[in-house]
Amino acid sequence: MTSPEASVAPRPARKRPATSIERAAYAPDLRAPLRPPESVGAAVPGGAIVLLVHDGRESAVREALQRGMERAVTTAPLLLAIHVQPPDESTAMFAQVLEHHRPEAVVLTPPLGGRSDLVDVCDRARTRCLRIGLAPELSCDERAATALTVRRLVTLGHARIGLVAGPETSPGARQRELGYLDAMAEHGLDRGPALIVPGDDTFESGMAAGRLLLEISPRPTAILACNDDMAAGVLHAAAQAGVPVPEALSLVGFDDTSIARRLLPPLASVRIPWERIGHEAINRILDRSAAPPGPFDAQLVERASLAVLT
Repeated sequence: MTSPEASVAPRPARKRPATSIERAAYAPDLRAPLRPPESVGAAVPGGAIVLLVHDGRESAVREALQRGMERAVTTAPLLLAIHVQPPDESTAMFAQVLEHHRPEAVVLTPPLGGRSDLVDVCDRARTRCLRIGLAPELSCDERAATALTVRRLVTLGHARIGLVAGPETSPGARQRELGYLDAMAEHGLDRGPALIVPGDDTFESGMAAGRLLLEISPRPTAILACNDDMAAGVLHAAAQAGVPVPEALSLVGFDDTSIARRLLPPLASVRIPWERIGHEAINRILDRSAAPPGPFDAQLVERASLAVLT
């Protein structure tokens, strides 16, 4: 046994087996030169690359999309790779990624599908671009789903309903806010600015928005948050304020991610079938889709955070 300081004769270098990325002729990740891009799927010689691009947020939605895509590529000559495109990063780096990796297709996750500059980069690189949440065949009617959710709250007796909105740059968040406004106007309910507080899709912004909404007089008896993370933040704010859910406040999230089932009480949420949408994205790339054109269905999943107003 030798000590850490003992000299050891160098061994001849052994050639290591090629990685799946190398077998697919995949260039190193430009954003992280010391680490190859994350990749999954069937890497075969000459296999095409599909690049899933997200902004580092909405991880639960991205993971659901990725699971669906992974299932679809297991029987296809494809390599699924992941690239992070932070909101404050220029498109120059993204253009370099496309130039070096030359993917068969790029899949933009929400809210990146609303960024025309990224779509333009794909167009210049002559790379097919699929925009999750915007293309009719890869989306839900989020406006209609939100309106139906507000109507359900009204049938439960709620008339004072607050909204934690998403980022203005997110097309999906805009559709959800419009659906809220549609249903509130339909029932002649107050939809003034005090009842709509913007968030940025994070738990922390939901907690801050929840505190503001719970300080309004009269206080809302129900709050709809535009994603589950922000709804979790509202639930935390309600606990801090001594407002019991659902006895004094009904709460609904959006996306029905895994966190909705882990909260106490479990969170009612609008289910978007992100995993199925991810699977369909690969089918569209392979031209093997059997799904009819048009949006996927969304569904309100009622759980213990939702109750009749008494």
